[in-house]
Amino acid sequence: MKSNDPVLFLCEAGPQTGFGHVGRCLAIANALREGFGRDSIFGFRGSAAVVKKINDAGFETITVEDFDHFEFGNEPAVVLDLRISLADSFFQRAKSASDLLISIDDPTPNRLRSDIAFYPPVPQFKELEWAGFTGTVYRGWEFIPLRKEFRLPAKPKTIQSVPKILITMGGSDPHNLTLKILNALKSVKCDWQAEVVIGPMFNHLDKIDRITVEHGKRVKLLHDIEDMSLAMQRCDASIASFGMTAYELAACGVPQMLLCLSEDHARSASALHASGAAVSLGKFDRISDRELVLKLQNFISDQSSLGSMAAKAAGLKIGNGAMNIASRIVEAI
Repeated sequence: MKSNDPVLFLCEAGPQTGFGHVGRCLAIANALREGFGRDSIFGFRGSAAVVKKINDAGFETITVEDFDHFEFGNEPAVVLDLRISLADSFFQRAKSASDLLISIDDPTPNRLRSDIAFYPPVPQFKELEWAGFTGTVYRGWEFIPLRKEFRLPAKPKTIQSVPKILITMGGSDPHNLTLKILNALKSVKCDWQAEVVIGPMFNHLDKIDRITVEHGKRVKLLHDIEDMSLAMQRCDASIASFGMTAYELAACGVPQMLLCLSEDHARSASALHASGAAVSLGKFDRISDRELVLKLQNFISDQSSLGSMAAKAAGLKIGNGAMNIASRIVEAI
């Protein structure tokens, strides 16, 4: 292989698996290109819309039907961001074709076959078994890969007397959490304004439009956002579904209340909660509508608490994770 051959990323995305895996792979690929002049190529399984997103970022894609039978080229490094356990034959071919195998936040046995593994500081990491692993693990807030617009340090935030709340529930919002929050906000007895991020695969826009009319000028819908960091920076707080968005909000110094789609997400969100940068409500279906209203009211109305959370979020300094990961990859190559 040649020293300038592209790094290979293997990932997938869809309404159920979410889009965070592709987003963080793109963040690392952009950091490799911008910081170190190294190109990347994506082996991808998922929707055509996401393929277009990868291509629009300037990266070639290879359509994958079965990762176990993927045919490698001469890649100097292979980055895995998958949640499926791969066959021994996959790793035999990968090791024959590439010098370096990297895993991103991988809970599967795949991580044991990697040379470098990166993790956020979530509690699940402590339960992973590492028998037979001979590589290097990097773990911490500084190894969470975010897009380049989140690299700048968060600015000190002054919470407004009528806080502006950013509501963001991912690209598809499969459990209609946006509607759940908008309905709960009807009963919140304090002043607020809200901007609602509409993802590219929302399937309940008609209901959101109707409830937006009921809220009047207090609610604004945001479509096709080009720079999410700007929307985050102009808000005072956020109500979000846990995922990469939660780390992006923290990078912008935004206090946040988190709903989680799974028990695994709830455990990951607990690290942000413990840091003081967020309030996690746990798995979304474990909280009653009445309790949600009370939690929202306490969250929105307590300016002192919001200010403290904003400072603690900014103090995590997590915005440069993609460049930190790219640097480790280039050093190892």
